[in-house]
Amino acid sequence: MRLFKNTKRKLISLTCAAVLAVGCAVPAFADKANQGINSDVAVGLTKAVADQLIMYGRYESISKGSLYEAALNKLLEEDPEAYETALKGMLESIDEHSEYYTPEEGKELMENISGSISGIGVTIDFMDGNARIASVIPDTPAEKAGLQVGDILINADGTDLRGLNSEMILNYVRGEIGTTVHLTVDRNGNQIEFDLVREAIVGRTSVTSQVFNDGDKKLMYIRIHGFISNTAEKFAEALSSADKEGIINLIIDVRSNGGGIFDQAINIADNFVPKGSKITTEDHKITLLNKVYTGTKVDKNKYNIVLLQNEYSASASEVLSAALKENGVSYTIGTLSYGKGTIQSINQLMTGGMVKYTSGFYLTPNGNNINGVGIEPDESVDNTTKSVDMSKYADFKYTTVYKNGDKSDEIKTAKEMLSFLGLYSGEINDEFDNDMYYAVYAFQKQVKVFPYGVMDITTQIQLRNYMATVKVEHDNQLEAAFEHFGMNLPEE
Repeated sequence: MRLFKNTKRKLISLTCAAVLAVGCAVPAFADKANQGINSDVAVGLTKAVADQLIMYGRYESISKGSLYEAALNKLLEEDPEAYETALKGMLESIDEHSEYYTPEEGKELMENISGSISGIGVTIDFMDGNARIASVIPDTPAEKAGLQVGDILINADGTDLRGLNSEMILNYVRGEIGTTVHLTVDRNGNQIEFDLVREAIVGRTSVTSQVFNDGDKKLMYIRIHGFISNTAEKFAEALSSADKEGIINLIIDVRSNGGGIFDQAINIADNFVPKGSKITTEDHKITLLNKVYTGTKVDKNKYNIVLLQNEYSASASEVLSAALKENGVSYTIGTLSYGKGTIQSINQLMTGGMVKYTSGFYLTPNGNNINGVGIEPDESVDNTTKSVDMSKYADFKYTTVYKNGDKSDEIKTAKEMLSFLGLYSGEINDEFDNDMYYAVYAFQKQVKVFPYGVMDITTQIQLRNYMATVKVEHDNQLEAAFEHFGMNLPEE
């Protein structure tokens, strides 16, 4: 790593898509060497920008880049605010993944890397200009409240989030532990409101696993929610558990996983890709920075693997998907992946700010650049949606108003519905308790009737009518994965 005079820089590489962690880290980082132009300018930010602009042909020569550095350095001395504005504009002109971070934003970004920040426990990505929930971290306020993958964030505490960049959305959603954020999301055209109390998202795993049995057949399902600093370690623990139970059939699910720490994906792939076989290649404009990653651990893969992906599987998820698929150690089911094959680097600067810029591409084991292309699954399967089966729920008589302390079978039915909608998380019984009060209150706010926590006749009618409009997704992809192993998908 090259250092400026009297300046210490930290260079980090990432492969994440346009994904930000809200309460959990998702950016992908790995320490890399950086080669750039010689300069006596003690401003790392301008140096990093000049390096990148030259690398990608924005300037024909080093001299032009040096002149640009000097101009920015002078601007920093005379007008720091204009300096930051100039840098933001310059980086945005490179590509959609290049950004400048203020010192405060840079601090938050570094917190994201460790995954030890406060928040609600979701990751988001940007699709068609909307901030969309890409994953919900297990055992977090978001999961407990009923936020779902695909929900579009539209408002936080009265602030319209549409059209804002990732850092601005992060600022509105994150906050001090114990504080509450009121979120409005769009779910399939319906606006739903949530009140979430922020927590420390520390030690929350990005990997969950479960063993399934069907007669004499057995498999382990492993879901990778995001690639953070402990993902490979947690994956290894799940794999060790499978080994102890003699399980060789694995379903690895990276659906709606927008990316994460590059090296974590490499380390997971290394459990399956034979020694000496390519996992991925870093392809840089400066060839000296190119690097080939190969398998180091196993002589031969011993597992039967189905990998699930969808259109929101991006970056580090695609590194893993391509590594397993092109080395013939997995069977991929789902839809065409996102197609984010660029590598970003981050320079931490003496000013306290940071710059993130595209420094290269990663290639699949077969040498394919999947940026803007994606990875085709071996078996293309779409999930389907259908209306809720209302026959599962008893009809209301619409004759009785229910409030706190009441008991009735109709209250139990309402609890079942509100639980399905993610508004009630308590015990399903016939008692109208405090949890039921808050669930009814939340539903009334959601459908824009007077919210007072009493299940009156109007609320009963609204609840049943609303349930009839809800669409539920059938996981055809997961079902196909089970069928691949000759097993039946367990009923929910």
